[in-house]
Amino acid sequence: MFFSESGTRNFRNLETGRIKWDRKLNLLIGPNGAGKTNILESLHILTGWGPFKSLRKSPLVNWNSDESRGFLEGTFEGEDNVLIQSSVTSRCAMKCDGKRSNCASIRFRVPALAFLPGDLALIEGGPSVRRRFLDVLCALLYPVYALKLTEYRRAVRHKRALLSEGRSTELIDSVMAPMAEWIWTCREKASLAVTMGLESFSDLLPGPIELALSRGGIGLAGNNPIGYIEGVRSRRRAEIGSGRPLVGPHRDDLTIDASGMEASSRFSRGQRRRTSLAMVMAAGWAVERKLRRSPILLLDEVASELDQSGREITVETLVSSGWQIFAATAEDDLIRWPGSLWTVREGRITRREE
Repeated sequence: MFFSESGTRNFRNLETGRIKWDRKLNLLIGPNGAGKTNILESLHILTGWGPFKSLRKSPLVNWNSDESRGFLEGTFEGEDNVLIQSSVTSRCAMKCDGKRSNCASIRFRVPALAFLPGDLALIEGGPSVRRRFLDVLCALLYPVYALKLTEYRRAVRHKRALLSEGRSTELIDSVMAPMAEWIWTCREKASLAVTMGLESFSDLLPGPIELALSRGGIGLAGNNPIGYIEGVRSRRRAEIGSGRPLVGPHRDDLTIDASGMEASSRFSRGQRRRTSLAMVMAAGWAVERKLRRSPILLLDEVASELDQSGREITVETLVSSGWQIFAATAEDDLIRWPGSLWTVREGRITRREE
């Protein structure tokens, strides 16, 4: 799938108007605060993912507008022809082909993967960064995953309340067990899919890496993984003592090793960045293989921390994917870009003629 056109009105600092996008590579260039991330965010909303989490505390509607809401519209082509519209206030109401729709349905029609600088710290970042990576991928591969994850998180909050009150958690654990096992199965399948996808993007990797899901409070699954109930029983005293649920997907991590060492220790900053991008591309490969639809990638500060060689390999990889890419950078001298260049200044977007 690809954006053929998108429109914005009264959204953040973006100028009202419509843009016809390149169906392959689009590079947004402009100084910090110009509106590059806002453009990516508008596309993020139109593909069913909502506003960027890091920006949710700031108003979505243009503060200089007299209107109380903003509007976004995206026309998609490719494996399907789709029109997505969103009415934006503090929340986003979605329509697909003129009918009200939920985000999960839209994500299935127009699969997209978005990664901000924090998301690309997959190697050196904390477990929550890697869990989010798996959750984004699983939400595309398994349509009910996001709902199941929300239900599980609600159960975790309930269990935490019971532990803080010194009450029995036996009943809630029996409810959480099948949820946890299902989420673990999805994440393990997603991890395997990423491993398979990395074979297609090995040029980005500084060396071979191994991925494995470490189950929260239990450890690596192995051939005979310990189940949720058994794990809870082994950590019962620790849970009571700490007043916190210590076993379950909310404490998972995705281990990333290179030649028997943690990749975060073995690789340089630039190599870690390239490895993170390779994993993002591998996730896109998994989405395309499962959904039979080309994913759209949204990448912010794509060239950060990469040397010239790393930048060249990155661009070559993006080109070889054949997917539509929206990349943003504040660096005007990135490298020769084999696609459309867009200048962003104070919310105005113009195509740069080379």
